[in-house]
Amino acid sequence: MASRCTRVCLLLLSLLPLVTWGQQGGLAVRLDTFSLPGLPGLHSFAFATHEGEWLLMGGRQDGMHPKFGGFGTGNANQHIRVVNPQTGAVWQRHIGSLPDTLQEQLRSANMAFLQVGDALLFVGGYGRSETVQNHITYPYLTHIHVPSMVAAVKDSTRSLLAPVQQIRDTFFAVTGGQLQQLGEMFYLVGGHRFDGIYSANSTNPTQRYTSAMRQFTLSEVDGRVAVGNTTEVVDELHLHRRDYNLSPHLFQDGTLGLMAFSGVFQPGLALAPFLNIVGIRPQGHSPVEGFSQFLANYHCARLPVYDPDANEMHTLFFGGMSEYWLNEQDSLMQDPRLPFVKTISRVTRLADGTYEEVALDEELPFYTGTGAEFILANDAPTLLHHDIVDYGSLPNGSHLVGYIVGGIVTPAGQRNPFVANTVSITSANNLVIRVYLDKNTTATPNAPLGGQYDMAMRVFPNPTTDTWQVNLQLPRDGRLYTVLQDAQGRIVQQRDWGWQPASDHGFAVSTDGLAPGTYWLTANMDGVYMATRQVVKF
Repeated sequence: MASRCTRVCLLLLSLLPLVTWGQQGGLAVRLDTFSLPGLPGLHSFAFATHEGEWLLMGGRQDGMHPKFGGFGTGNANQHIRVVNPQTGAVWQRHIGSLPDTLQEQLRSANMAFLQVGDALLFVGGYGRSETVQNHITYPYLTHIHVPSMVAAVKDSTRSLLAPVQQIRDTFFAVTGGQLQQLGEMFYLVGGHRFDGIYSANSTNPTQRYTSAMRQFTLSEVDGRVAVGNTTEVVDELHLHRRDYNLSPHLFQDGTLGLMAFSGVFQPGLALAPFLNIVGIRPQGHSPVEGFSQFLANYHCARLPVYDPDANEMHTLFFGGMSEYWLNEQDSLMQDPRLPFVKTISRVTRLADGTYEEVALDEELPFYTGTGAEFILANDAPTLLHHDIVDYGSLPNGSHLVGYIVGGIVTPAGQRNPFVANTVSITSANNLVIRVYLDKNTTATPNAPLGGQYDMAMRVFPNPTTDTWQVNLQLPRDGRLYTVLQDAQGRIVQQRDWGWQPASDHGFAVSTDGLAPGTYWLTANMDGVYMATRQVVKF
């Protein structure tokens, strides 16, 4: 295993250093792939489970969208399916009998969704609306009673409409966001709103990032679902991400929260993905200092696993697209165009509260994962109601913990069809991948990536009436940026400090034109390393 590598310039590829480590715990996965006759290719969809069966709806049945257009009705998924992974049985019903607003939302892509008990919450999504004759992000929260919908799909004499309630509110007009729950509160985090025909032009006025964490509660009033307690927390830097992974997370002190992992794209940095991760607790959110996630920069199938004996929180990521991957010599390769990867990686919160990232020995059998979902096996032991696999409850040996379903597939010879304008070669994955967790095996030691760092950011005087002096220790040569946000999370000042050497660095940030109050100052090195400090102006 290489611990040091040589820098190579070849087109847009480069090598970055690795650090060796000792294997911990023997956490490993293995895979096998099978097909289910009757299950078509699918990606960017929603799912729920009931008595070991899967309820699948929404999403796309074609491949990757082009730089302009796409997301038409013809290749949208217009069926609701129930799948029994044990027997291979697949049932389906067309959604054509539903009212127009339901049909259109239920064939959308990149919606936010979450199963809570017997309910599947289906939020937003993007697609072609024949009603308004345009592409829109749907302003709906749709509540689906899962057992009733499963029964209706299996029995065509039952109503597809009876299990469904739809609430219209532009609060829910989000695509590419993620939905989770903490206590009674739901969290709709990140994403954007896209209205009109899709365009990769990042300045397209029809695209607006929410840059927000939207919170709400649900209740039942006279048999109808009602939304209440809506609030929004804006962070135009750290929450300005979409098409990413948000996962249940146990923090060092045992608090149950969420973790927003790497996603796209950083504001003002030429479509650079976020490599920092953001912890969310009931009290609020904050970026995790001193850690960058390299190996999974886009939404993909993911699996949270908690080891209570070691107090370690693992999150596994399966393929997708990423700016970074390991080559055959275990050197970290970079391509800022975010190609498809086969990497299986884990990000682990260690017992001391620090984080590390490791590439597992196992890889996906082909280039897929983007727009896929991980569906837990029916008997996988979990903690609470958040689908975190309880590693402590697994005996030693190999255990089926779930399935990777759907995703976009690209041939090995064209790992970046979007950039090459060859998206027609991509397709929706119609194979299912079983995932086994092997506990306490004699796995080959792997190396964590160089994602741990300490910029030793210091700001003084703080508070000030005039100027903040900032000192940093830059981990390597690179371009330095600073972003200043006000207490409402809005970006009020940005500056490019140019190329800086790896050394101690000092500079001054003026408070001219700023109202007295609390601010957040972030130093950003090449979009890779970030450090944030609270600052105050008198």
